[in-house]
Amino acid sequence: MIKIILFKILKINALFKECGHRAILTFIAFFLFVACKEDTNKPKEIEGVAGNEKVAEYMKSFEGVGVLSDDSEPTPAEDALQQFKISPDLKLDLILSEPQINQPVEMNFDHRGRLWVVQYTQYPYPKGLKVMGMDNYLRVKYDTVPLPPPTGVQGADKISFFEDTNGDGFYDKETNAISDLNIATSVIFGRGKIWVLNPPFLLAYLDKEGDGLPDGNPEVVLDGFGLEDTHAVANSLRWGPDGWLYGATGSTVTNNINSENSKNVFFQGQAIWRYHPENKIFEVFAEGGGNTWHVEIDEKGRIFSGHNGVTRLMYFKQGAYYGKNWGKHGDLTNPYAFGVLDDLKMTGEQIRFTHAEIKYEGGSLPEKYDHNLFSLNSLQNYVQLSTVDEDGSTFRTVDTERVLETDDQWFRPVDIKVGPDGGIFMTDWYDSRLTHVDPNDTWDKSTGRVYRIQAKNKTGVPSFDLSTYSNDQLVDLLSHKNKWFRQQALRQIGDRKDAALIPKLKSLMKSSDLQTSLEAFWALNLSGGFNEENAAAALSHKNQFIRSWAIRLIGDNKDASTILSNSLLQLAKNESNVEVRSQLAATANRLPAEI
Repeated sequence: MIKIILFKILKINALFKECGHRAILTFIAFFLFVACKEDTNKPKEIEGVAGNEKVAEYMKSFEGVGVLSDDSEPTPAEDALQQFKISPDLKLDLILSEPQINQPVEMNFDHRGRLWVVQYTQYPYPKGLKVMGMDNYLRVKYDTVPLPPPTGVQGADKISFFEDTNGDGFYDKETNAISDLNIATSVIFGRGKIWVLNPPFLLAYLDKEGDGLPDGNPEVVLDGFGLEDTHAVANSLRWGPDGWLYGATGSTVTNNINSENSKNVFFQGQAIWRYHPENKIFEVFAEGGGNTWHVEIDEKGRIFSGHNGVTRLMYFKQGAYYGKNWGKHGDLTNPYAFGVLDDLKMTGEQIRFTHAEIKYEGGSLPEKYDHNLFSLNSLQNYVQLSTVDEDGSTFRTVDTERVLETDDQWFRPVDIKVGPDGGIFMTDWYDSRLTHVDPNDTWDKSTGRVYRIQAKNKTGVPSFDLSTYSNDQLVDLLSHKNKWFRQQALRQIGDRKDAALIPKLKSLMKSSDLQTSLEAFWALNLSGGFNEENAAAALSHKNQFIRSWAIRLIGDNKDASTILSNSLLQLAKNESNVEVRSQLAATANRLPAEI
């Protein structure tokens, strides 16, 4: 009965969102929620996951380290909102909170501007598996490999999406899209499918109508992602401007990936990887780095992630190798690597850790934030603002201010994205515990929030559906001030692959705006227009980023005609831009020794 009353109050709360009664109603709802919820902070019975007595004793005797659960209570969401300190030219909105969402590990926006949230409540142990062994890093050996849904054991993870039906910038309609997942970390739309990372699998649910509801059971696109450490499994699906689907894995899992056209691709954690949905090829893009749990792609198509040390972020070049804790994380896949690239240099407080970030290119915050880095520090409960400055063919960061901070120790931001409105959205795991180094499941499964950093005068955006846009409308979006719309336009163009767009895109590549010309080049490739003639023209383009990307796309084809080979040789002799030269070195490893 109390739960029925609770949800009635929450519905009333939504109706009175613009009224002064909202805070009162939210407090009452939160009070009843806490009063009636099960005691989810108690450790799970270890015998429920341990596969034998030896493992059970090891788990019971293991002394957890790091920021463990404590006796503090969660602060009601509206009250927690008031505890934040934010830069005076910005505002912070509470977008979602419990009981709407619990343990939100990742979010994404689709072509209609709907907010998708992955709720990771099955963490840390996959349901239906038994722990048969565990090392001192808590890497687990299970009794079996789980089956993919819907044939496998039904877990507690789910994926929901939220809609703003009245354009006020807040999400008033909720739809549960996919339930009963078992260690699900990421979701993204594209190619008429809903893509879900549910290690050891990458799943693709057909959704022809684009309504967000699967048309049937999923296809297993990839299998073999490691499950030894569920705080480091495969995560963070992102579409690259080249039409590949990118993701990351953390440090303490072993992977042996199979797709339709690539078999037994082995690597031990700490990597950025990618999958081509048409060629059905999987490959490691870059290897090493921090305990990678995030993927950011900036306006030039560069790939970044956060770090679990003191570095603000990692910049991943194609085919590059980065440092590892070798004894813990294993060797590189290439035993002949001459060395590794360093972490990005930084100026600022040497403090752990900013594991996820966005380079702001959303076009709605005050101008001083453009192209600056917003990094999440879930250990210290703040958001760091930094500049990103060129440093040869790479970058360095300089901290400027903490743009958002709170004394609420439960604030644990884990994912950050820019939305269609140009605001910066953050998922908040919201838990007193942060460390994974404790085998007891003491995580609070009842809490979770989503916040938005926004300009003070910003409101919502009108409803839209980019899948209904004409080709000309999509091309117009390639010049949009918000990178989110440009990336979504590229995704739609990649879905359609309409060769009729090629002449217009070739013309747009001549634009005086270098960013627009680069977006047009990416769209040209996605439309099937990257042939020898257009590739040769791109290699001599005035825009260095088009030259760099032309080199990269030639390398992705793993072959080059005589004309293109000669052009690459001339670039190698004469190119002055260091980033372009860097890509030449990366591509050389992907081409035959004699071309």
